[in-house]
Amino acid sequence: MSYTLALVLSLLSAPIAPTGTAPLAPADSIRSDAKIRTVALRHAPEVRKCYETEGLGRNPNLVGSVDVTVTILPTGKVSEVEVKADGLKGAGALEVARCVEVNARTWIFDRGPYVIESVIVPFQLSRDGLGGPPGSRAHTSAND
Repeated sequence: MSYTLALVLSLLSAPIAPTGTAPLAPADSIRSDAKIRTVALRHAPEVRKCYETEGLGRNPNLVGSVDVTVTILPTGKVSEVEVKADGLKGAGALEVARCVEVNARTWIFDRGPYVIESVIVPFQLSRDGLGGPPGSRAHTSAND
């Protein structure tokens, strides 16, 4: 069974919550929000590099968000990746999505007694920085 979790790593982040109609797995069979965030933040520089080289190199005004959906196996390896760049408009958006997809396939999560799960990791992309979760160094807001 696959369980879907939503992980928001944008400036307007929300708590991770199960979605869909599937029954909830036992608490110890899904990765914690913190563990997922840790891996996502570890790979944020790769996402930023994709944005800068593939996106800003083609379109200096490109800003927006990408949603990276990864399916994680109990071994911690990523088996599937889908990147939606609906939040990016203009030249370079498709190239950013392709680059992020290639990189996300190499992400490794912790191994354990987990179910196969899919998580959505949104990233805010702008020339000023890469949006991350509140409390992280990637999070920049006047309200902190």
